[in-house]
Amino acid sequence: MPERTNRQLAELLAPQITAEGFSPSPLPGVEYMRAVVSTPRHPIVYTPRIAVIAQGHKRVWLGEKEFVYDPDHLLVLSVPMPFECQTTASEEEPLLGLAIGVDPILVGELLLEMGDAANAEPSSYVSSTAIDPEVMDAAVRLAETLGSSADCRIIGPQIVREIVYRVLT
Repeated sequence: MPERTNRQLAELLAPQITAEGFSPSPLPGVEYMRAVVSTPRHPIVYTPRIAVIAQGHKRVWLGEKEFVYDPDHLLVLSVPMPFECQTTASEEEPLLGLAIGVDPILVGELLLEMGDAANAEPSSYVSSTAIDPEVMDAAVRLAETLGSSADCRIIGPQIVREIVYRVLT
């Protein structure tokens, strides 16, 4: 299977996202992200989520520690956190992405199923890590399902489960 890319993700998301900021997708627990204007550093509170960016980038600060998420890095939050956030975007290249809510029940189920393969000791409540091809592939497939109500309802939750699993591993 050819490797999926953030360009494919951006092409799928661009026509689906009509609102600025965070907006609901057809799949509960998944939000669209869009910005056409860069914003300076400002306070914000994020809920537990996995954020995958197709284009544009964001920086968040927790105290003095900085985290970047962009087409090459995803952001993972395991608890609600107050941050300062800066967005880089433009009309020509809007920020486009997906924010996947982290359901603690799903995480618990996956950790039980993973058994010894699970790393149950989190190194941090927030992290920014390089996005691996499996997560990008799943994010593209998720964006594809969001365009179809039947696919979204039937396949979407399984792809979210896969993304959470891939992030846990």
